Amino acid sequence: MTRFGALCLLLLTACRSEKPAAALDGKFLQSNEPMPLPVSTLAFEPPARANPSNHFEGVLSIEPSRGRGRMKVLTDWFEYAEDPDLELAKLPDFSFEFVLDGNDLIPVRRGPQGSNHPHWEFILEPGKAWDDPGLPGWSRASLPFALQERNANCTHNGLMTFLYRADGSTSRLAYQVGSETCQYFQADLWGVLPAEYIPREVESAGAVIDAFHAETAARLPVKPMAAITEDFPEIDPHDFEWYPAAEVSAIGFVIDGTHYRGACHTRFGPYPFCDVLDLPSYSLAKSIFAGLALMILEQEQAGTAGLPVAAHVPECSGPRWAGVTLEHLLDMSSGNYESTEANVDEYASYETEFMSGDTHVQKISTACGLFPRRAPPGSTFAYHTSDTYIAGTMMNNLLAQESGPNGDRSRDIHRDVLWKQLFEPLGLSPVLQHTRRSYDETAQPFAGYGLTLHSDDIARLGLFLARGDGIVNGRQVLSPQLLRAALQRDPSDPGVQAGSAQLRYNNGFWAFETNLENQCREPVWIPFMSGYGGISVAILPNRSVYYVFSDHGRFEWLNAAVGSSKIKNICE
Repeated sequence: MTRFGALCLLLLTACRSEKPAAALDGKFLQSNEPMPLPVSTLAFEPPARANPSNHFEGVLSIEPSRGRGRMKVLTDWFEYAEDPDLELAKLPDFSFEFVLDGNDLIPVRRGPQGSNHPHWEFILEPGKAWDDPGLPGWSRASLPFALQERNANCTHNGLMTFLYRADGSTSRLAYQVGSETCQYFQADLWGVLPAEYIPREVESAGAVIDAFHAETAARLPVKPMAAITEDFPEIDPHDFEWYPAAEVSAIGFVIDGTHYRGACHTRFGPYPFCDVLDLPSYSLAKSIFAGLALMILEQEQAGTAGLPVAAHVPECSGPRWAGVTLEHLLDMSSGNYESTEANVDEYASYETEFMSGDTHVQKISTACGLFPRRAPPGSTFAYHTSDTYIAGTMMNNLLAQESGPNGDRSRDIHRDVLWKQLFEPLGLSPVLQHTRRSYDETAQPFAGYGLTLHSDDIARLGLFLARGDGIVNGRQVLSPQLLRAALQRDPSDPGVQAGSAQLRYNNGFWAFETNLENQCREPVWIPFMSGYGGISVAILPNRSVYYVFSDHGRFEWLNAAVGSSKIKNICE
């Protein structure tokens, strides 16, 4: 064990022997007492419908170097905690604008925020403010946030709270992180930090508030998962919620316009801001980024899917890329691979600069050279996130070529195509306005992973896909042909067999063949999306959606399909 590991172990042993703070009340926040352990999430939960008497508009800042952060590591496959340079127990610097609307405290900038921290970046979400009953003249704020791993998608959800006055007076800020969607690194973080509030007029306040109102108004009505028996007495909620709570960040079922959602668990109680719990896409992005972006481009210009990769991605040249098209990349059938055994090539790519490299040059040059030609394009499935990165690069290059000989990069496949033409018109949350990108001037979107979502985004995007027409506000946005193929509704284009006779992969979407535990006389194909660690979204043929975000390696959703078919027959 390294010296740092020994110190970490010593710290954790000491932490276990300490008593937690009695509560994060106003007196504690104004004191100098330490926060030896995390506390119940009830300490961060706002009262119902209580507006603060102190206005908040301006900049909130914290300096982690001036406080003390603690960490308890629970899972660490890659020994991150052994590297002191990563500063895992320390938050990034924080200085962001907020505006208050009623009791909603709204960050001006939403989604992942870049930082100088070697490992963490913030995601900011709207919280609440109210008057502290124990301290007249003071108001209190509670803010949800997340830490996302730099250059990756692991997402750790947290809470912070502090006291403030309209004149800029503040207490210390207490925070804790007690849940994540991350299979390989799981940890509790907590501490107390000095905070500074600088009141000032925020020029965009009105627009920020209007956008927040539109965001909340667009959400589907939510009921607890247990309430499904009230609406459908024949249904057992266990059909939809059987995962151990410790494994799950979010779980839900959507049918007839109602979102039945399980609790958002943390290790210290329920997360009080479940609507804005941040969820990483991981490889869901292969479907809802790369797959849907291709469908938009194909609808704009028929034949885009069949364009050759080598002609539009200069780094992918030579015999191995001859005959490979954009759609082959989205089908994982480039014909370039070392092994067709599950995850062998994929995990091998993680050891290269394709995953670890910060720049687009590192990522694309590595991705194009990873695997040799083994089979004709379109014939053999081999799962490679690197192929989806190449596809995203090619789509961005196609946009640049449309702009003229100078290769203008002013149009972007995520910002100008996916967000502007699909996500924004669907009214999805502003976290989807951002995606992981290379850390250079190119800022190439990853395409195969790196989105952040809320559960309502998954619910409404899933319903849109289940409808199957690709029409948004009366306009045909997605190619009907490619969408039908992805959803297994075009027998002439089933995609490629993906590891077994019961699995297919087509345009970034998986599909599974099942008779729903003998409910169906003939097997049916159910399309689904899948993400690293235990993320599944099933797009059921009866226009319902089931999703689960977990991080213990389970990919189970068939019980939910059986339960859904009891409500509306999937077999017919």
